[in-house]
Amino acid sequence: MSVSATRQSIEHWSQTPLYYSQEERYSKYPWLYEAAEFRTHRSERVLEIGCGTGCDLLQFAKHGALAVGIDVTPAHLELATQRVGRMASVVRADARALPFPEKSFDYVYSHGVLHHIDRPRDVVKEILRVLRPGGRFNVHVYNRWSFVPLDMMRMHGIHWRRWIENSRDPVHIELYSKRKLRKLFAPIKLEIEKHEGYFANFLAPWFGWFLVVKGAKHGN
Repeated sequence: MSVSATRQSIEHWSQTPLYYSQEERYSKYPWLYEAAEFRTHRSERVLEIGCGTGCDLLQFAKHGALAVGIDVTPAHLELATQRVGRMASVVRADARALPFPEKSFDYVYSHGVLHHIDRPRDVVKEILRVLRPGGRFNVHVYNRWSFVPLDMMRMHGIHWRRWIENSRDPVHIELYSKRKLRKLFAPIKLEIEKHEGYFANFLAPWFGWFLVVKGAKHGN
């Protein structure tokens, strides 16, 4: 992430921390609980990149994972620490330079973060560095081919990106296609699904706003 993109993210969410209760978050994203695999990593070392206010991080911990979350925004880190207590660890860190040794984690998860980073390949390299051989990642990003950008353009014109997040403060946003993701994570073979249809969930397989990207580290 460049200095400007990092600063934008910190300033954006410092002004308006994105805090949802568990009930709010999983009613807003009803597909997320299963897509994130909160229940299936008991006793595994799990890293969440961009843990925000800790709602997802807490779910991993509640289901028995040894969970660690990182974030760059002090307001999020404070709220996440309050939420998870001693059930998980919360660390201030940049996704481009994770403060963990190689092969430290069994599973790396990130929801809605990579599309705010303007040097995403650096993050992918770090994900693979800290994963053990055979370890898996699960990354959620905004889909370029969705109704959402079109609807935002219709309502807000050329500054439509300002209306995607929870305030009008500027923040870097990159939209991804399946092709772009496969190039970003190459040569790893990916499983990619679309979720949340925005207008109607039954449209999610075609026009879902989130792309859920799953893969595994092979070799050493």
